[in-house]
Amino acid sequence: MGLGIFNKLSAPIVLKEDSNAEEQLRQMEYYLLVAPEATKQVIERDKQFVKYGIAGENAIMYELKNSHIPMYIIHDLYLEHNGCTAQIDFLIITRKVTILIESKNLYGNIFVDSNGNFIRRTGNGKTFRQEGMYSPITQNERHLALIKEMRKGTKNFLTRGLFENNFDNNYRSLIVMANTKSIIDYRYAPKDIKDKIVRADGLVRKINEICSDNNISEMSDKQMKKLADFFMAHHTLNKKNYTAKYQNMINQETAKETTDKPVSCSFAKDNASIPQCVIQPFR
Repeated sequence: MGLGIFNKLSAPIVLKEDSNAEEQLRQMEYYLLVAPEATKQVIERDKQFVKYGIAGENAIMYELKNSHIPMYIIHDLYLEHNGCTAQIDFLIITRKVTILIESKNLYGNIFVDSNGNFIRRTGNGKTFRQEGMYSPITQNERHLALIKEMRKGTKNFLTRGLFENNFDNNYRSLIVMANTKSIIDYRYAPKDIKDKIVRADGLVRKINEICSDNNISEMSDKQMKKLADFFMAHHTLNKKNYTAKYQNMINQETAKETTDKPVSCSFAKDNASIPQCVIQPFR
């Protein structure tokens, strides 16, 4: 008789739901109140990108919460180890595997070529624009490498080799395209990359597919919780200041306005030989 009968976890549990993006958005709102017009335009543009990203992550969270899969969900996990950092959109711990999810809520259509390069195409009709983008596959691979080093440090001499040999089975990467209107063309992509890309509406099906692998042993409730607690204990505040550039832009605009103000001179009535110079507002 298997140990499964002692497992009680039967539905997803969210251990962390907030995100750094929400705080970033609040800071943007503050700078919109104090910034000059030129800077406001940049903030408004960036704000739309942040809101778009939040909407994508909300869509993924909805799918995970309603998956009926026993798992722990950690949203926006930030890890530091030996000078390296990883900001992971979602880390989910299922009975079989731990999955790192990178959310991409992109406008336009995505093409992945035979070399695994990601290309975004926008526009319609006869005119369109295409641009390369940093590979989310590579991004998640860096995150996995950091986690491997962190977890390896918790193993003893006897279990470390087993952990390293099974790491690629027990820890997986998924890139989730949250914009359901986008078309993802990856027919020419290498198979190992194809297997890591999924649309948000197919995420639960993909997780179930990964977890159906009988070659991976199941974790107990206790093992799952212990692993989830490990990551939660190592989560730290992301110290990156996303809004520092707005303060710099405001400082530059203020300095430019001061420099551009014209100087007009008039002679004082009591001493015509001494010019009185005053700064006139630029209109």
